Amino acid sequence: MNRLFILTGLCIWLGSCKQYSPTQESVDIQHKGDTIVVSAGSSLLAQISVEESRPEDFQTEFRTVGTVRPVSGRLAEIASPFAGRIVRSFVKLGQKVSAGSPVFELGSPEFYEATKVYFAAQSAAELAGNHYRRQQELAGHGVASQRDLEQARSEAGIAAREFEQAQATMQVFNIDVASVRMGQALTVVSPISGEVVKYNLTIGSYAREDAEPLAVVADLSHVWVAALVKEKYFGSIRPGDRVEVFTDAHPDKTIWGTIDYIGQMLDEETRSLEVIVACDNAGRDLKLGMFCEVHFLSAPTKAILLPSTAIMKEEDDDYVLIEVAGGMFVRRKVESETAGTNSVRITDGLTGGEKIVVKGGIFLNV
Repeated sequence: MNRLFILTGLCIWLGSCKQYSPTQESVDIQHKGDTIVVSAGSSLLAQISVEESRPEDFQTEFRTVGTVRPVSGRLAEIASPFAGRIVRSFVKLGQKVSAGSPVFELGSPEFYEATKVYFAAQSAAELAGNHYRRQQELAGHGVASQRDLEQARSEAGIAAREFEQAQATMQVFNIDVASVRMGQALTVVSPISGEVVKYNLTIGSYAREDAEPLAVVADLSHVWVAALVKEKYFGSIRPGDRVEVFTDAHPDKTIWGTIDYIGQMLDEETRSLEVIVACDNAGRDLKLGMFCEVHFLSAPTKAILLPSTAIMKEEDDDYVLIEVAGGMFVRRKVESETAGTNSVRITDGLTGGEKIVVKGGIFLNV
């Protein structure tokens, strides 16, 4: 009977030891603010891996999608400045033109009226100017009164301003006033050099001033690729970085470009920025509106890279555990960004030569 009692008690005592073993393991860890101390000889130390941080060559690399656009200022939509009838065309689709080259002629009553106003203002300004100069001569000889001189000056000033306004009206519509003649048709010219990429001119057809462009001229020797870059990569790209562009039409051909501009307005829905990549398009491989794949490659820099398992999360902050002595670790907040499938780049918070917990850090947070 006594032997049975002793055996029963021994079993209860052994069960109690097993029940408290996790508690004993937690006792091995002491937290003092951001400092964590693990007792010497604790089995937890065998589950922790530590690596020394070392700056190494790093090049950010990621892919995204982009759309081909014309370079700003290198595409001109040419519409009719006045309502009228197309009487002549000087171009055809695909034709190369220079800045100032004629595109089409327009017979327009509104243009004839504007021309009439221009010449009337020019004539009035010349007459008023001549009259003012005569009054100055007469006043110089004591013949004209001061009142007549002041009135002539005022009239000349008003006429000059009206002529300037008539000139400005003509220039708004890119009309060469030096070649304008009464009763002639308006010659509409191209404001830029390039090639005709859109043509919708029909001789004899009537054009309204608010209609769609009748022709589009574009310089496509260089184009922009507008790429969407996710927020996590913002710190990895710089203006001037080289970029690879690939298209479905030529998937094996690399088209090189450089970052020309990094947008400053974040799209709240996609959490992306628009990045403009300037590309040489001498071979015309990139067509306006084409979708393409954009491969970003940042300039090589020195950076501290760590396995993703080294980063611990607490709300919105990232931190790592640094071994400062045997069994003693310190939590430190860091800034990081994705550097690959299983690694991160530390952008702030660490220097070279520090011992970082890269595996098993989770056991120290119990």
